[in-house]
Formats: sequence, structure tokens, C-alpha cells
Amino acid sequence: MKALIIDDFSSTPKLVRNYAIPETDPKYSSLIKVLAVPVENIDKLVASGKHYSSKYWHPSFPSVPGASAIGQKVDTDELVYLPAMSMRPLNGSMAEYTVAQPNMLIELPSKINVNTAVASFSSALTSLLPLKYDINIKPEDSIIINGATGFAGKLAIQVARQLSVKNIIAAGRNQTKLEHSLALGANQLLDISQTKINMDHIKITGNLVILDYLWGMPAEKLLKNLIPDSPANHRQTTIIEIGAATGQNDITLPATALRTSGVQLRGMMTTKSLENRKKAAKLLWNWLINEKIHGDISIISPETAAKNWSNTSQNGIRSAIAF
Repeated sequence: MKALIIDDFSSTPKLVRNYAIPETDPKYSSLIKVLAVPVENIDKLVASGKHYSSKYWHPSFPSVPGASAIGQKVDTDELVYLPAMSMRPLNGSMAEYTVAQPNMLIELPSKINVNTAVASFSSALTSLLPLKYDINIKPEDSIIINGATGFAGKLAIQVARQLSVKNIIAAGRNQTKLEHSLALGANQLLDISQTKINMDHIKITGNLVILDYLWGMPAEKLLKNLIPDSPANHRQTTIIEIGAATGQNDITLPATALRTSGVQLRGMMTTKSLENRKKAAKLLWNWLINEKIHGDISIISPETAAKNWSNTSQNGIRSAIAF
């Protein structure tokens, strides 16, 4: 079978055309014919050894990368989505076949567009899980999407719109791309490319939620703007850290940004979010099937993925490998 494999953490995946089809075992008893696989930032981090789970997924080499996929059960032809933990280490999704735990597979309708769905699903979960199932955002609340011009950020705007949030503020570093956010459902724009952010023109209603896909300096700028100029605290502000697209893992966090503003800083994957993952998945698949949300995708071959691994999924466009 065709497969993308890594021989170590220092090299990018290469295409092998005669890789052995994995054998099932009592735990991973479903053989899956892979149809489409997204190339996400996490895939690149794990394959390079830079993610905390790298050695779990690749305990030895050669190894197949890929954290999710849509495929068909070989024995029934049933269309299914494969979450990351459904697959066996060493046998990721970037191959013509993989093996999975049947109880973790999500059944899908045959009419779904597999490329669009597989590219958008996990990225859209990063906003849907915390907004609906963790903090239960209300229509009158405000949301700032820090990194709104990226793939997940653009989906987050659409997710917020589907949750009836009326005040959606798109924050980004590229003014031209930022303006495209208005067509997706944002109603205010925040340019964070300057040394200091000017939020005087931004209207905040209800409580404030910040979905942060960037971290680094953009997150620092937002935090400094949350420090009030009086003892009054008129709203609850929650910052949900999702990604670090700036490449900066560390920030300077002023104590006053937390103490005087009542900011809550939390991660995306809380216990409450995880408990509601199946509910979120069901809702999200319905949106994708009915084209309530969509992501900009580029369908590529395994050959192209191997040749251009470092340049896949850039500029707000997600690459989906079609097998």
C-alpha cells in the first residue's frame, strides 16, 4: 500500500509505495480503507518530535504519521471518522489502510463530502467545545477570535455565528485577510499587527470570551488591554488558549491583567469539554453535512504531501490528502 512514513524525528515524511498493510489485533480490530486525511499543525509537530505525544505515536521507526481521517470499514464499507486515539501507534492515518478501535469510530452518512469534512472537523471542535459545552456562551456575549485569518480561526467565526453570538470580533495581523472575516460572520475587526493595540473603537457587550490561536506577543497585547483604568469590573473575561501559531510558547503575564480585571485563563480541553465531545461531534457533523460551516481546503495527493510537507496547510487553507 501507499504510505507516508518517517524514519526518525529529524526528517520529513517520505512516500513508500509497498508498505505492509497493518494487521488487526483484539484491540484494534477494524481494518480501515483511508479516504481522506487532513495535514494539521499537530501532525507536523508530532512527526518532528516536538509534541509531547510524539514518542507515544512513534515509539519506533519506521512509523506512519496522521492523527485523524475519514475512511471505510473494509468488512462493511461503512463510512467512518477516525479520531486520533482510535488508531494504533505506528499506524497513523497517512496510508491507504490503518487499524482502529471500532468503539471509537464515528459513523458518517454516505452523502458527506469527505475532503471538506475531514479538513474542518477537528479544527472546528477547538471553538465549539469550549464555547458551547464549557463556558456556555450566550448570544449577548462578545467573542474575540485572536487569529481569525487562520483556518481554525475562520471556522471559529462560523461556529460562533451558529451559536447565535451577535458580537464577533475578528483579530488578526493581516488587514486585507481580516476584512474577509466580515463575510464569514464577524461584525468588528481588530488589527493586532501594531506594537500597541487600540481597542477604543471595539464595542464589548455582555461577558467577553477570547479564543486564542496565536499566543505570544498578540496574546500579551490583548492582556494588557484588559487592565481596567478604574476599580470597577463590569464583565467576566475568559481567555481560552488553543494554539500557538506565532511559534512563541512563552508570554509575559502582568499580575494586574488577572488581579484587577478578573480574567480567567484556561485551556481548551477541560474535563467538561471532553465529557461532551460526542454531543459536539454530532452537532458539528450536522453543520458540515448541511454546509452551515466550511473551511478553505486544498486536495492533494500523497506524492504532493511528501514533496511539499513543510508548505502544506498555509495561509488559512487546509490541505487534505486524498488516497
